Amino acid sequence: MPEPTPDERRDDAERLAETTRLDATARLDDDTETPAFDRVLADETPLTPAPSPAPGFPAAATATAPIGEAAATSTPLPRPTIRWGALVWALLFGTIAGFTLWTLVDLQHRDEVLFWIAAVPMQLVPLYLLAAAGVVVALFGVVGLIRRGERQRRAARG
Repeated sequence: MPEPTPDERRDDAERLAETTRLDATARLDDDTETPAFDRVLADETPLTPAPSPAPGFPAAATATAPIGEAAATSTPLPRPTIRWGALVWALLFGTIAGFTLWTLVDLQHRDEVLFWIAAVPMQLVPLYLLAAAGVVVALFGVVGLIRRGERQRRAARG
């Protein structure tokens, strides 16, 4: 069978487009089967207006107001909040990831770490675990203090 010419392909595509064209204004009958997106388009639910802006945020410029006027009358946006607690945790996990990569990249580094772990006396293992738990508790305390300071600053700003 010969391959169709570009004109024949275009004609086939146009014929297909004409037969599958959707009418969004058509009424739905109970016996008519239509795709789900057709039902959504033909639904007569009224459009709702855009919600009002959240308190503390300026209203968006409308299409009727010139941009210069909207910019001159709007209040400045609040500064973004720096999440210091997240930065502390990111530094901790970054340090752990860096040590892990340093250990795994070179066989000599891995052997040194394994030798150090093997050289730790068994009596000191619970003490090291207790120290690690203390570091985690101290980090939670530091992050809590940072969070309290952020809340106080936010409350002072208004």
